Amino acid sequence: MKKFSLILSLIGAIVASGNAFAVTMPSTLCPASFTCAFDAAEVRPLSDQSSPGAPAVYVGYLSFDSLQVPTLHVLGNTNGTTQTLLTAVGTCTAGTSSALGVLNFETNGPKFDFVSNAAGTELRLIITADGNNVTPSSVNLGTCTQQ
Repeated sequence: MKKFSLILSLIGAIVASGNAFAVTMPSTLCPASFTCAFDAAEVRPLSDQSSPGAPAVYVGYLSFDSLQVPTLHVLGNTNGTTQTLLTAVGTCTAGTSSALGVLNFETNGPKFDFVSNAAGTELRLIITADGNNVTPSSVNLGTCTQQ
């Protein structure tokens, strides 16, 4: 009972200090002169009409030039079928304290929301639109570690 009371009082102290559940994200800058090894994985939902439950993996490189313009080179394997190499040039929009950064390759590739780690050496990505600007029915999570 003493442990429970102590935990309850600690939670109360945190809540009483204000903004206990308000989170402010650090700003995420668009990298410049940066290259990272890209990998991502997904599983199609069982409700998917074309390939229910199909797994997919992606590997490649994501690079940013000195003007922060991203270029994605990626290969994929969906449900055992290798896809052709995708090369796409996009745009980068920096994140703010209330919004994630955006990598947009929609002319011929995906759109990602992203954040970087504190050291600026890794990006974490989640796909928000596919090459046809359609919100995917699967969750595709990726990382990109600086090389």
